[in-house]
Amino acid sequence: MQISTFMIADETFAIPSLVVEEYFRPLPVTRVPGSDPRIDGLVNIRGRTGVVVNMRCCLGLEPRPVHQCGEMILLETTQRLVAEARDLKLTTFEESVVLNVDSASHIYHLIDEEKHPSPPHVNQLFVDGVVCIDEHYFTMLSVSKLIQHLLHGTIKDLP
Repeated sequence: MQISTFMIADETFAIPSLVVEEYFRPLPVTRVPGSDPRIDGLVNIRGRTGVVVNMRCCLGLEPRPVHQCGEMILLETTQRLVAEARDLKLTTFEESVVLNVDSASHIYHLIDEEKHPSPPHVNQLFVDGVVCIDEHYFTMLSVSKLIQHLLHGTIKDLP
């Protein structure tokens, strides 16, 4: 499996590449009054509406400095998820979801032995483990758990 990495503050995070549709520079975001503070708002991606998730806020970090532009990651929707992703039991959502991150990094090929369980001190329920590649550690996130946590405040009934 391949993983896509991205930076938030000084930490590198990873998600399976099979759930990533594309990376792009930030687009104008329409705020939605009364929405969860972890949701930046909605963005129009070539005629499709996507919900923008502020990853800094999800991780309890300060907002990105104004002078930093950031990047956005469009996730695959359920209909567009390839068979390999389904075989690996990766899940996404019906609607388009966009992760607002500081910067996109690299794509790595992951060997099973490189993934380890989450450390006991990690309190975010959507952290899916730690990946070690070439002596670099990345925090692996579960997109499904993250979005379900945003929508329902809890994580339940996930494969």
